[in-house]
Amino acid sequence: MKNQKRGLSLMTLTADNITTLLADQDLLISAPDFDGEIQHLAYNSNDVVPGTLLFIKGNFKAEYLTDAIEKGVTAIIAPASFKHATKLPTWVADDVPAAMSIIAMAFYRYPQNNLALIGITGTKGKTSTAYMAYEILRAYTHDKVALSSTLQVITGSEPQYHYRAHLTTPESVDLFRWMREAVDNGMTHMVMEVSSQAFKMRRVYGLHFNVGIFLNISPDHIGENEHPTFEDYLQHKMMLFDHSEQIVLNVDSDHFGELIAHAELMVHRDGIWLYGQEDADSPKADVYFEATDANLHGSVFKVREVGQQAEHLHIKGEYTLDMPGDFNQSNALAAMIATRLVGADAPAMAEGLETVKVPGRMQVLNTQNHGTIYVDYAHNYASIAALLQFVRQNESVNQLAIVVGAPGNKGVSRRPGIGKAVSEGADVVYLTSDDPQYEDPAKIADEIQAAITNPKVTIYRELDRTKAITAAIQAAGPDDVVVLAAKGLDEYQKIDGVDTPYENDWAVANRIVSELER
Repeated sequence: MKNQKRGLSLMTLTADNITTLLADQDLLISAPDFDGEIQHLAYNSNDVVPGTLLFIKGNFKAEYLTDAIEKGVTAIIAPASFKHATKLPTWVADDVPAAMSIIAMAFYRYPQNNLALIGITGTKGKTSTAYMAYEILRAYTHDKVALSSTLQVITGSEPQYHYRAHLTTPESVDLFRWMREAVDNGMTHMVMEVSSQAFKMRRVYGLHFNVGIFLNISPDHIGENEHPTFEDYLQHKMMLFDHSEQIVLNVDSDHFGELIAHAELMVHRDGIWLYGQEDADSPKADVYFEATDANLHGSVFKVREVGQQAEHLHIKGEYTLDMPGDFNQSNALAAMIATRLVGADAPAMAEGLETVKVPGRMQVLNTQNHGTIYVDYAHNYASIAALLQFVRQNESVNQLAIVVGAPGNKGVSRRPGIGKAVSEGADVVYLTSDDPQYEDPAKIADEIQAAITNPKVTIYRELDRTKAITAAIQAAGPDDVVVLAAKGLDEYQKIDGVDTPYENDWAVANRIVSELER
């Protein structure tokens, strides 16, 4: 039976429905004696309304359940370790996050079955690639494509269907709700970033992709609250192969041998599409790209198909990309292959790539007296090193300064990498705060600074991010470059668990320049 709550086409779940769904996935430990119906799903007590099935996951405190009961929660799904004194109907599940995903997709009537779905993973480049694929498919479908990215979720062409993202990959209840909204809005395709945490935390449990893109892999997200080891990180990244009908894989990625071996275990070779940069030393690829022209604002590259399988793509030729850097050309080719596999054609690719914009990525501010300012979300060794190298190659730089920090309570392994990238590519660094969360930003800065081993790099410390940006721009001369890394257009900083309003790097830079040069 359908219900139309909040304008979405939903399924009212019975107790028998829930028990069967959990049992079919071997997730059921015990079921309650209950014959009611469920009309809403929640994993946060703040989202409970009458008729809600509440999932007890993570650090769920007893007082949260008290709050949920006051709001009219109908039933709960909990792990065996969760003890409560209420008489609420309770399903005990072996894996609550997995159960949440399975039940959410049923409640929202399996919206993925009505979407051609592209999933994208990689240590760097997920967001840029997602926007490239999104713009290509917008051109091909006449704006009938949804997007789930680190920056925003888009479920329809109207502004009210554009949402700010809080996770790279949403919690499953949110993800399937947005998918249902996209289908109800007439969307036919969806592009989404899929993080290693999405697999580790079961946010995409049971979800299958028409095409999975694997961009690259390098050490990241390794720490107490994330992946314990690089091997664990890699294994969770490769889970995309396990859940994709076809795979698009970068032959230039580190650990390519391990990646292709895993991919070939999951997908027949004719469903694996290899791409890479034109280079005699590269492993064998099906499709190559080669830069033919580049400047600070964009580039032109050629695509070459190799072999009978690749020639069926019909995407060879020359393309203009409204983003600079060979790493972006590589991402563009991945997006081209993936979108071709779900129907897009070369004219749509040409249109999408020529117009694509990624908010907060490689945004350039040219000034009269304070050089060139770059704003970018680069936040780890690979992305910061690539960005600084690009600036060196494409700018006549007198002095290259970077303003950078690192988030707290996550990605601890990034910090030495950030310091290493600064050592290799910068002349001056302003160490500042990012999203410190519950950590002391000064101690985070200490960890980055300990890895800056190049004695020629001048180090400043200013933990107020706005003041650090101001100091860097004020000190810059006409032939200098200032890179503002990691925060991009984020309008908040996570401090002690609170999203604290922040002007955003781009806005700060523009304001400071206007004040200095008016």
